[in-house]
Amino acid sequence: MNARRVPPPGAPPPYAFVNRVYGRSLRPVVLAFAVMGTIWALAWTISSFKELQVDESGAYHKLAPLAIVQGVLYSVALAIELFGIYSLLTQRGWMVRMYAFLSGIAGLLVIGVGLMRCVTHFTYKSELITECINVSMQGEVDTAFGIWGSNPPPMDLSSATSYCNDEWSHDSWSEIVATIFEIILCLLFTSAAFAYYRQVIDPMSPANAMRAPSNQARMDLFPPHYNRPYDPEYQPAYAPPLGPPPSDAKPPDYSYAGGEYLGHGFEKDDKKENDPFSEYEGPSVPRPLHFAEDRG
Repeated sequence: MNARRVPPPGAPPPYAFVNRVYGRSLRPVVLAFAVMGTIWALAWTISSFKELQVDESGAYHKLAPLAIVQGVLYSVALAIELFGIYSLLTQRGWMVRMYAFLSGIAGLLVIGVGLMRCVTHFTYKSELITECINVSMQGEVDTAFGIWGSNPPPMDLSSATSYCNDEWSHDSWSEIVATIFEIILCLLFTSAAFAYYRQVIDPMSPANAMRAPSNQARMDLFPPHYNRPYDPEYQPAYAPPLGPPPSDAKPPDYSYAGGEYLGHGFEKDDKKENDPFSEYEGPSVPRPLHFAEDRG
């Protein structure tokens, strides 16, 4: 006796999950990712150029080029995400394809900036701490774009040194964690963009269901350059006649006699002499069956 369990029907759970997700349009998901990426890239672009102003005003010549490179790379990522939002709203195939590849490039740029920040954090430790001390003593510390946390008041040299050393130690692990988090998000965003592009080029996918002419005509979304199956706005060149039709407008009765139309003024029995079955009175009475006889 075979005691092995029968394998379950259908695809394995991972593939079943992929099929279940692929059965729905990924456009809202990718659009949400693009909006999130736009907001995130915009915030980092503004922060990078603000940091550039601090580096230039403090004569930190080693940190200023890094801030410029960081701001430019985030600006390119911001432009890519804005293009992605436009391509997802228009749903044009070549634009979605371009955004899928550009999203991969944007992900590489963001990961590159994250790695550059990690290397800069440990390589230029003394410059970063010196800049932090000078800014802290002047009371010009700006925390995380100015919206998370409160800016500390002006400090003396010892307090600023302790504060900046603590901040550098805190940023040592936060930069690494942020870079790992950015890598995961970039892979997720790029995979979603390519998955949606795969749906766009697949005529049987849910992403193309609303783009079919039949569905668009049913939902009054038919594109103007197609010929609609039915045009409700079309009016014929003539109007229907007013009033009911005439009383003798129906077809004449058909004659049972010779396969011709009788016309008006005739009845069905007027030409009975030509009908060989005119004397037929109907079927005869059937004889009773043996089981219907009286057996009393």
